[in-house]
Amino acid sequence: MNIIIIGAGAIGTFLAAAISREYDVTLVGKKEHHHRDHFKVIQNQGILLSGFQTLMSKVLTTRELKKIPDNSLIIVATKAYDVKTVFEDLKSIVKNDSVFMLIQNGIGVKEEVKGILPNEIIRAVTGIGAEIIRPGEVRTSWGKVVLDNTKSAEKVYEIFTNSQFSTRITDNILHEEWLKLTINSFVNPLTTLLQIRTNMLSKPELRNLVEKVIDEVIAVAEKEGISVDRNKVIKTIDRLSKYQNYSSMYQDVKRGKKTELDYITGAIIQRAKKHGISVPMNEFLYDSIHFLEKYG
Repeated sequence: MNIIIIGAGAIGTFLAAAISREYDVTLVGKKEHHHRDHFKVIQNQGILLSGFQTLMSKVLTTRELKKIPDNSLIIVATKAYDVKTVFEDLKSIVKNDSVFMLIQNGIGVKEEVKGILPNEIIRAVTGIGAEIIRPGEVRTSWGKVVLDNTKSAEKVYEIFTNSQFSTRITDNILHEEWLKLTINSFVNPLTTLLQIRTNMLSKPELRNLVEKVIDEVIAVAEKEGISVDRNKVIKTIDRLSKYQNYSSMYQDVKRGKKTELDYITGAIIQRAKKHGISVPMNEFLYDSIHFLEKYG
């Protein structure tokens, strides 16, 4: 199976390096990519992974896909708001036997692109921390991958397992999305607003604030027919103490980039309104981050 990874940010770069040890991978970076120097180093020298393990990897790279081989796995590692454009751009060159894999934060991405192409779409929920340290180098905590149980899930499971990811297939990907959304609802906005590393969220001074955000999201999830285990989420807070990375949202704001806030906190607020639920903490975070995006 040919593997194409679209998006050369931290996650896309990490996946390209990790998977390329066993498979042929092409990494696609946008022409106007924010990390121009990063992509240039990858093209000339390869990718250096650090953190969980140190690894140097060379991958094929391109700024523009002109042809997609039959039976390709196309991993879309762009931000959530760019996925629709990716699908539109590939309309004329992708064959129906290729499979798309979406790994974005938040909810609603798959629904946005469903009718654009007839191809199979696998929704995947990842637990991967990655950060571009300098051009060509990504620090990562490796992590897990949960795949929606679609026709090609077994093939994709094999690829990620062979690439040393803890991987499983689920019949309830919505539950996995909401579990990660609940965690992201406090990790991304709070680290961005407070300008702190992820590990600082485990400090007792922030516990009350964090739990208020969590409880609002769990209440919305219940109305959506999703049961999120509160104890599981609370245990995650304590585990954050070992993660020294900056969240993706914090990194985006620092670089003056648009965040995925609308697919995380925005999606929560939208569904809360639908069910007549009050979510004041999430509304405060939403307004605050949008302010930072515009003026910060």
